[in-house]
Amino acid sequence: MGTTKIRIGATTVGAVNRVFGVIGLLVGSAFLFVGGFWIHHQHLDAFLGLIPKSDTAPGQVIENRPVQVNPDPGSRTLSYTAYHAVIRFTGHNGQTITFTDKLGFSRPSFSIGQEVRVFYDPQDAQHAMIDRGWKNFVIPAICLVFGGLILLGSIQRLVRRTI
Repeated sequence: MGTTKIRIGATTVGAVNRVFGVIGLLVGSAFLFVGGFWIHHQHLDAFLGLIPKSDTAPGQVIENRPVQVNPDPGSRTLSYTAYHAVIRFTGHNGQTITFTDKLGFSRPSFSIGQEVRVFYDPQDAQHAMIDRGWKNFVIPAICLVFGGLILLGSIQRLVRRTI
C-alpha cells in the first residue's frame, strides 16, 4: 500500500484562506456584536460605567429571591429557578438602600447574612451593584478576547500571501 501525494496549488490554498478568512471575520464580528448586545441587554454596560465613578459601602445579603425563568415556547431549554441576591447597605448620606442584584444564578451566589462590598452611584444610590472583584469583567473580557482573536486570525488569513 503506497502513499499518495496530493498537490494543492497556490491558488487553491489562497481561495481556502480567503473563504476561511471571510467566515472568521463574520464569526468574530458576530461574537463581538452578540457579546456587546448581551452586555447592553443585561444593563451591564451601565454598571461597568458605574465602577470608576462610584462610592463603595459594605452591604449584607438579606435574601436570595427566587425567580422562575420560563424560556420561549419553541425553546429546548427547560424552565429553571434563578436566585437574585437582595442586598441592604447604607449610603454616604446615612440612607438605608435595598436593591436586587441583576445577575441571577441557578444556585444562590451568596449566603444570607454574608457581607459584600457594594458599588453605588452617589447621585442615585439605587443604581448599585455587588463588587465581585475580577468577576465583574469576565463576560466582557471573554467577548473581547475571543472575538478579537477570531478577527485577528481571520485578517491574518486574508492578508497572508501564499508562496
